[in-house]
Amino acid sequence: MKRLILITSCFIALHANAQNTENQTTPDSTTVFNRWTLEAMTGFADGNYPYGAGFSAGDKKHVLSHFTLNNFDLGVRYMVTPKFGFKANLAYAKFTESDNNSLPYETNQFTFAFQGVVNAARILDFKQDSRFGLLAHAGIQVGSLTSKTKNKLDDTFGIVPNGYYDKTEYHGGFVAGITPQYRIAPKLALFVDLSVYFNYRQHMNWDGTVANTPDLYGKTTNLAIGLSYALGKDKEHGDWKVIKSENEQKVAALQNELKDKIEQIEVMLQDTDRDGVVDYLDAESNTIGGVAVDTKGRAIDVNKNGIPDELEPKNGNRGLTTYDNEEASFTYLVKQGIVNVFFDINKETPNTASANNLYYIINFLKNHPEAKVIAKGFADTTGDEQMNKELARKRAENIKNFIVKSGISENRVEILGVGIDTTIDNTSKTGRQLARRVSFELIQ
Repeated sequence: MKRLILITSCFIALHANAQNTENQTTPDSTTVFNRWTLEAMTGFADGNYPYGAGFSAGDKKHVLSHFTLNNFDLGVRYMVTPKFGFKANLAYAKFTESDNNSLPYETNQFTFAFQGVVNAARILDFKQDSRFGLLAHAGIQVGSLTSKTKNKLDDTFGIVPNGYYDKTEYHGGFVAGITPQYRIAPKLALFVDLSVYFNYRQHMNWDGTVANTPDLYGKTTNLAIGLSYALGKDKEHGDWKVIKSENEQKVAALQNELKDKIEQIEVMLQDTDRDGVVDYLDAESNTIGGVAVDTKGRAIDVNKNGIPDELEPKNGNRGLTTYDNEEASFTYLVKQGIVNVFFDINKETPNTASANNLYYIINFLKNHPEAKVIAKGFADTTGDEQMNKELARKRAENIKNFIVKSGISENRVEILGVGIDTTIDNTSKTGRQLARRVSFELIQ
């Protein structure tokens, strides 16, 4: 009943704390992620319109009417939140004729764009373990267009020199696009970008001649492939970082805290010496098995001679043990494997609960100068077998060193590193705890 009340009280307290904390948190706050990203891409930019007489992008005047590798773009992106950020990119494009249906021309364009970016994959709730991603971007852009076209077609005089040759004009406008992505490494992604640029106050045709239209605008469509690399200490690309809200973080932290508390309670409720008194109430958590104990787990020892009453002879002189009886009792305990020194996980020094048993050994050896013992070291099944065997040997060796430092001759204590103890059920926490020990054997 005490165990049930203790566990229930702990759970209620932690659950109430979790609810109170959750109500005070902000649902949209996030963890740290890589916010900066470098982007580089190349592809082709198709000048859709306008074109002068005798010039064209290709034999079919529609979006992406021909393919020429003529565009190079470098950019940097910063995500303010996991879903929204900004990017700036600088691009160069070279426009030329693609077939014999157009007069020869050449124009060079530099463009700088500043755009807002939306991580559409997060908004569309892509699977967290998916390598695919999707960005959408839109913003403003400014550019320069320089004509390298020497001749143009005149309706009256035919081929004549181009008055715009080697001249540069500046224009601006808007840009929008989408960017499907695929993560090929933790911080590296491959992407394809499709963007459309709208220019306003563009007086020059894409062929490098003057535009004879009052609209004064132009349009290009860019298709490119590139790589993006995330900058930052985090090992994962920011676009794929699994982001938890502060609520989720608090809940996870409280769940871990609850788990730790329950594990602590499980340890407290263990009865290592099997005397019927749980460890957190047990004043002697290493009482010799089978002897009567009081409500605090202490062996009944009326005459205070260090030997539990049930182990003393029942010959009418109970509690007034003799040398032979004491030796016989201790020899019996050792042979039964009751006298052990226990260790915590991966520790080479005994835990504090084993101090009494170690004292029994030292006291016995001091009172019986002819006696010798073998200290046998054991380990549980967790970890590498060879490492466990070495750990078991070091445990036995440390116990020997402690006994020797207490005034016992070194040649009276032998050590043996047995290794993993297969005689105990290692599938439970209690079983593994009992396996991590040093047992003693008397040498007759």
